Amino acid sequence: MYCEEFEKDDDQNFHIDFIYACANIRALNYGLKEMDWLTVKLKAGRIVPALATTTAAIAGLQTIELLKLLKRDSLKLADFKNTFLNLAVPSMMSSEPGVALKTKIKDGLETDLWDRWSVDIS
Repeated sequence: MYCEEFEKDDDQNFHIDFIYACANIRALNYGLKEMDWLTVKLKAGRIVPALATTTAAIAGLQTIELLKLLKRDSLKLADFKNTFLNLAVPSMMSSEPGVALKTKIKDGLETDLWDRWSVDIS
């Protein structure tokens, strides 16, 4: 087994054929319009560089948030951020998350969106 570098212009390596098949399987699965082979080839050449850039940006943002989680005992909620990233524009916006709203069920019992309830039916 070895790594194969993606090359969309060499039709003998079947890279576009594989992407074409996978894309149309996905289209059938989700009720989307299927694409012809040439459209897949044209789109694939533009996606690979964009995917690498976006992946690197998201990995960096996730690493920052992971470090905050590791140090969460010494940080406030305002130190954490929700980040919206759009590299097509380019635009990056960060906002502070709000406290989860609590709903009172009865005296002494409250819940919020982050609570998980398990029910044992046995």
